[in-house]
Amino acid sequence: MDEKFALTLRHGVYGRTRVRILSVILAVMFSFVCVSRADESVVDSVKSALSVARTALRDGLWDIARLYARKVSSEESNLIVLESYAHEGKWKEIEKILSHWGDASKSDAYFYYKAMIEGNYDLALKHLKAASKSGCIGEETMLEADLLAKKGERVKAEDLWRKVISSTNSTDRAFVIAAVNLGDENALRLAQKKSLSSNLALLVSVRLGEVLLDDVDSLVEAERIVRAAVKSAPDTPGAKEAFMKLGRIKDMSGDWKAAASVWRDVMEIWPAEALSSDIHQYRGETFFKLGKLEEALSSFETAQKLAKANSSQLASAWLRQGDVLSRLDRMEEAMKCYRKVLSDCPETEIAKKLRRVVEIMEMETKGREFFKAYRFAEAQKSFSAVAAADPKRKSRMEFFDVLCLYGLGHDEMALEKVRTLVFKCPDEAVRADATLWLAKFMFNRSEWKEASHLFQSYAEISPSSPAAPDALCWAAKASFADADYKNAIQISTRLVEKYPSSQACAGALVVQGESLVELARYTEALLVLERVASNEKIDQQDRIHARLLVADALFALGADNSRRYLEALKAYRALRFGGLLDDSGKITVSFRIGRTLEKLGRYEESVDEYYSRVVLSYRDGRARGILFDDSAKAAFSRAAFRLADEYEGHGREFQAMNILRLVSTSDVPAAKEAARRLERISKKGRLL
Repeated sequence: MDEKFALTLRHGVYGRTRVRILSVILAVMFSFVCVSRADESVVDSVKSALSVARTALRDGLWDIARLYARKVSSEESNLIVLESYAHEGKWKEIEKILSHWGDASKSDAYFYYKAMIEGNYDLALKHLKAASKSGCIGEETMLEADLLAKKGERVKAEDLWRKVISSTNSTDRAFVIAAVNLGDENALRLAQKKSLSSNLALLVSVRLGEVLLDDVDSLVEAERIVRAAVKSAPDTPGAKEAFMKLGRIKDMSGDWKAAASVWRDVMEIWPAEALSSDIHQYRGETFFKLGKLEEALSSFETAQKLAKANSSQLASAWLRQGDVLSRLDRMEEAMKCYRKVLSDCPETEIAKKLRRVVEIMEMETKGREFFKAYRFAEAQKSFSAVAAADPKRKSRMEFFDVLCLYGLGHDEMALEKVRTLVFKCPDEAVRADATLWLAKFMFNRSEWKEASHLFQSYAEISPSSPAAPDALCWAAKASFADADYKNAIQISTRLVEKYPSSQACAGALVVQGESLVELARYTEALLVLERVASNEKIDQQDRIHARLLVADALFALGADNSRRYLEALKAYRALRFGGLLDDSGKITVSFRIGRTLEKLGRYEESVDEYYSRVVLSYRDGRARGILFDDSAKAAFSRAAFRLADEYEGHGREFQAMNILRLVSTSDVPAAKEAARRLERISKKGRLL
């Protein structure tokens, strides 16, 4: 019954709980009470109770109005009780009172309420006008407007509300309700200046906030008003609706984080909304736009569980689950969701439109299966068929064709086609994917400048994508590889500032620190790198690299302060004996230890370090089949050359040649240089 008589904004009355006759019976039929002079005190008591009840009714204090009205047994008191319930939209209570009315006189006011209960608005309007003519009902204009709105005659209702606003005889309450129903900004601002009860003042604020939300120039004021109303009195009629409207506007304007916050707050402030399929659908859409696909999927799953059977909400929830799974490249699961739309909600508009889409998706799924099986030519045919069947999917299929061309080894063809997508594709999501793919392609080709530019472009196109922070990190690495250290620092800084909680920040800080080292800004480098090295939440390899760079920075600072060499030596040894380095790392760090000992003037120790920890470790490791990386190979070669130079400088050419032979017979780039040095020394003719 409550739902039947709920008056919504569309029908002229504002708010969820405004299932009320906004301007109801204020002047009622009075019964003549004949009493003797001896009963004057009783009469005074009755008049006093009715006076308080009428005053409370006027001020919107419904409970107090009923309390005093019930002290008196009369038609007026009964009508005051009915009116108070009507204001609160408690039509079940009204129906109960009418059912126990008994043999008491029944005026047009009584029949008005009865007609309202029965939903007979034409009859209700008839009794309203009759009661008005007899002088029994006041503010009948408002009641008539409400009834017209309920009958769907909105234009006529608005004309009456405007009449109330323009009349100088209208009560403050009638003015307020008319302004609220019309949603007229100027009238609402005037209403705020009137002497209102707290309930009416909140009602005006909420409605004004909602109206202002429609004007982009007043969004800041609107948000302030709505949030204040929700904070002080969340149960104010229309407060929840206005707050949810704020969430939708945030979502549409691209402020998705704020929108997600609103949906969360809605469920906290109004717990019943947590059982609403719609609110979870809203959350899912916002998470999807934020690129938080797992959260979006969870929200759509909840919306699906709460939706009614064979409803558009259920169809939409299944559909959006499929879309998220498709984006996650879980096509088999996505297709199951799409099929659920067709099987569980066959009569919905979504299902009718989806049937052909599912057929096309089946073709795409087949193409993906071919691609995963490395059957690229067959995959191309499937993707081409999808593009022909659905022009909206053409751009995506062209990108898949790029992947197939690359899989077939047609790199230049793939490159030409992907460049077209990057610069001309109208589909932003496809353009973003193509940009990221091309960035990786150019990085692998060591085209550092273009790679860095493309990675940054991807982050600009899809700033909310989970891959955006990583893209910026790779952009910084590409600039570093191009020796553009200042740009690498700038990109790293931007990443850390924009995505402070991303795991990619660690890699970016390492690149930043390494760039500062290359620019000889060692003190700054230490501040950055120590931040990474000391953070145990960061990936271990990043921390190891950062610790190595810290030691390198300390070594560089040793040129001006020898104490820094001691700090560097300590840092290098902590790394080597920390049990975290692989075989290549140990040789690389051992060379740096030898170099540091040499700077400290501890030559015998440095020679021992170069020979035993670097040269012999490399030789023995290769004998055991260990494959060392380029850094270890370079450390081995440099250590051997330092030893050879040391021996040759002391006239010990025989020992120098033995060391150089270890290098010349090894699989290192410096082998030719070692052979050249051997030839030079042998020509001296003096071998001891």
